[in-house]
Amino acid sequence: MTAKHLGYNKKISLVFIIVTALLISGIVVYTGMFGAETTSKETALVKNQNELSDEVTSVEASIDTNEGTEQETTEVIEPIAKPVIVQPKPTMQESPLPFNQLVLAQIKTYNKGSYPYLLNNDYANYNGVTSNLYYQEKLLLKAHPNGTRASHCVGITFEVFFNAMKEWNQQQGYAGDTIKDLSYEQFYDFILKWYVAGPKTENNLVIALEKYQLGKRLTNFEEARPGDFIDFSRENQTGHTVVLIDWVRVNGKIVGLRYWSSQESTNGIGYKTEYFNILRSDGTKYGTIMKDKIHIGRVVPL
Repeated sequence: MTAKHLGYNKKISLVFIIVTALLISGIVVYTGMFGAETTSKETALVKNQNELSDEVTSVEASIDTNEGTEQETTEVIEPIAKPVIVQPKPTMQESPLPFNQLVLAQIKTYNKGSYPYLLNNDYANYNGVTSNLYYQEKLLLKAHPNGTRASHCVGITFEVFFNAMKEWNQQQGYAGDTIKDLSYEQFYDFILKWYVAGPKTENNLVIALEKYQLGKRLTNFEEARPGDFIDFSRENQTGHTVVLIDWVRVNGKIVGLRYWSSQESTNGIGYKTEYFNILRSDGTKYGTIMKDKIHIGRVVPL
């Protein structure tokens, strides 16, 4: 019994050793496989992160920082920027001319209130001025009867001229409201020319000033000053009468003007800038004012 028992125990031990060895071997294999899989995933993740980091670095490095660094080979395509158009600015200094100063002072009196634009052919009741104007105690021009103080370009520019002339007469000590000894009929003819009552070649503010010796024509734009009066025509066959505030220049070249008048685009009395139909360097036009159809008049009441 003892011998059999010992033999049996030896068999059991041998089996136990074999089983144990197999178990240990399996654990080692499984652990190795798990570790290899984990390492593979971590390595791939790190690799991907490094590759992503390399991509970001290469793109950032390719942007020119203007510091003299050499660019990487990765190309960055930047959007083409649209050209920035810088609006020209007026350059003229304030006019020292005595009468022009009165004109500029007059236009400042219209800063308060509303002065809408209105153009019609109801000449019997409305003549484009903001208030009734009298000359030699007679009604000369009529404001709109609805009391809105509406105006149009020839009306408001004449009104400014007329009020500046009255101020001039007072400063010079002249009695009454007569201008340059002109009769009512003569002065009314002056108005018709200012209002362009006929072909502009025969009727404009410059012709009115010259005919009645109240001013002169300027043909050199560089001689013009703020407070001068201008009549111009556009390519679309429209015209305008304004008070010059300033020329607009590009690289020293006059390309337009800033002015004060009454116009629909500003809902009445106001400042505006327009440009001549001269060409830019790219072949396009600055604006529509015909530069050869500009009449500049300066009032010289002496």
